[in-house]
Amino acid sequence: MTPAQLAALRDSLPPFADVGLVPAQLQDYCRFYGLDFEARLPRVHHRIGSVTAGPYTLAVQCWLQPGASANLLLVHGYFDHAGLYGKLIEFGLLNNCNVLIFDLPGHGLSSGEPAVIEDFGDYGLATGAVLEAAGPSPDLPLWVMAQSTGCAALVEHARRGSWPFAATVLLAPLLHPRGWKTGRLLHTLARPFKTGLKRKFAPNSSDPQFLDFVRRDPLQSQRLSLVWVSALKRWLADLQLANLGVGPALIVQGDADQTVEWRYNTRAYCELFPNSRIEMLPGAGHQLANEAANIRGAYLAAVTAYAQAAGVPLQARGFAQG
Repeated sequence: MTPAQLAALRDSLPPFADVGLVPAQLQDYCRFYGLDFEARLPRVHHRIGSVTAGPYTLAVQCWLQPGASANLLLVHGYFDHAGLYGKLIEFGLLNNCNVLIFDLPGHGLSSGEPAVIEDFGDYGLATGAVLEAAGPSPDLPLWVMAQSTGCAALVEHARRGSWPFAATVLLAPLLHPRGWKTGRLLHTLARPFKTGLKRKFAPNSSDPQFLDFVRRDPLQSQRLSLVWVSALKRWLADLQLANLGVGPALIVQGDADQTVEWRYNTRAYCELFPNSRIEMLPGAGHQLANEAANIRGAYLAAVTAYAQAAGVPLQARGFAQG
């Protein structure tokens, strides 16, 4: 798709509550990003619309299926958007879940300056707004999987005292980026003179097809925002590494992650989510949502077992085509 087509889709999103309104560009969007599950999986219904969260208009998508046994919320990472999370959406659908995902402020089809946030608290507010306005089937158990910055969004959501999740899975959670000590100094020196730096697309997955696609993705920001880094610094300075009071999580982490300081971050998240279990993945990079199939298969088996042990009734579905 072209940037103009994506902008037209963004501008035509109806309020999420307006059931039945389908933007003209939606079919092309779903095909382009491989989200055309409504066409590929029988009885799956796709909804898309917008939800307001403070100054932001968020793009929200949900896939519903009759007889679902659970609801799954996905929260993406920095520079990502819903279009890149087809593998995890499909995982949820094949395990009999309704799946809800939204684009964080400044990402994908949501409003906001690309890849910019003034306050990490806005990520938590966005999560709460989506759950309140678009959460599917409230009678079913809800669980969550988040990647990197999406984990920070969940921390902010928890700090506001609301935690509806029966099971929590954190993929390569963000606190300190790699080289944070040096990065903070460089940010302090550069911030008075620059608002952003040219983005370098790191090889953060062992899936070459994904790495090639993301470089061509028209929804990718080409700059690293120093405003975002400033917000991260303020968030870290304010965050107390103490029990959030929302229970444990499954923390999934690759030992080849060159994006975050994963040794520090996994320890810190265990303080935020005491009694968490850490699942280490040999050879896995940072972009766990889009790692190679063998790596995804290994950790998703652990995710399934963890969610089921937490009381989420996942059920592998064999969709009969036709």
